[in-house]
Amino acid sequence: MKKRFLLMNALLRLFGSTIFLVCLTTTAYGDVVIEDAGIAMSREELAYIVSTWPGQVQRAAANDLGDRIELLNQAMALKKIAEEVRAMTPEQDGDEYWLLEIATRKMYQRYMVDRFLKTIEVPDMSALAQERYETEKDKYAAVPPRRLSSHILLLCPAGSAECDRNEKRAQADKILAELQTGADFEALVLAHSQDPGSRQKKGFFDKWLEPDEPTVDRAYRKAVFAIENEGDYSGVVISAYGFHIIRLDEAQEAYYKPYSEVRAQIIADLVTEYKNLSVKIYDEGFRFTDDLYIDGETMEEIFSQYKTGD
Repeated sequence: MKKRFLLMNALLRLFGSTIFLVCLTTTAYGDVVIEDAGIAMSREELAYIVSTWPGQVQRAAANDLGDRIELLNQAMALKKIAEEVRAMTPEQDGDEYWLLEIATRKMYQRYMVDRFLKTIEVPDMSALAQERYETEKDKYAAVPPRRLSSHILLLCPAGSAECDRNEKRAQADKILAELQTGADFEALVLAHSQDPGSRQKKGFFDKWLEPDEPTVDRAYRKAVFAIENEGDYSGVVISAYGFHIIRLDEAQEAYYKPYSEVRAQIIADLVTEYKNLSVKIYDEGFRFTDDLYIDGETMEEIFSQYKTGD
């Protein structure tokens, strides 16, 4: 970039920071400081553009004249492109004009909504948040029951030709009978379980389960929550993987979080709702007024091609 502007740098160093241009007196935004190919940039315009640059870029433009010229070149290129766009007409550019016009209107809408949002003063939501907590406690504060478990798995997937399901079921029934007469669960895990992950942990299924946990076989989940007391066993449970004998290790019953724990989330939701409603009201200010005029004949002409036979 510096080599590209070697000559310009030499001129700038020779004559200071003055570039010999044909000076226009003023623009709509003030005195002209740059002009090229009929496109001018005012002092106010340039100062604002520079203020939006990252600090590193600002310092580069301030300390290196080559960098400055390149950055000014880029800024002017953007303005030249913008002026070309503004010169488009529906007669000359047809659909391209209207596509750009509609996209621009949508951009204006987003800009005005964002600008309006910055002016909204949100009232204190504390009292309403407390009320919302009481009326929508299930939404904000409910914590479902959870269970920890261990199991013995005799691997025999449904439809597999590599195992005899009747034989596996009989083996599972025998293991369960041993447990019910006091046999050591962890010893039976090491002797029989074919789940390599939990077998290394003495059968422990290292995951808190909730009733609707999507990553765990439904039959397994249902059986875990059917066990009443910690330390008790399920019957033989048939899952997609084979035959399980499950032990309930720990149970946490459902409960509600206190208001203090969910207050921030409730207030955030209320603020969002307040802003969305405010934007809706703001938008309604731009809808049809009592001064509306519609050319019905032209409307029929435009829409007739889209009518259906219904």
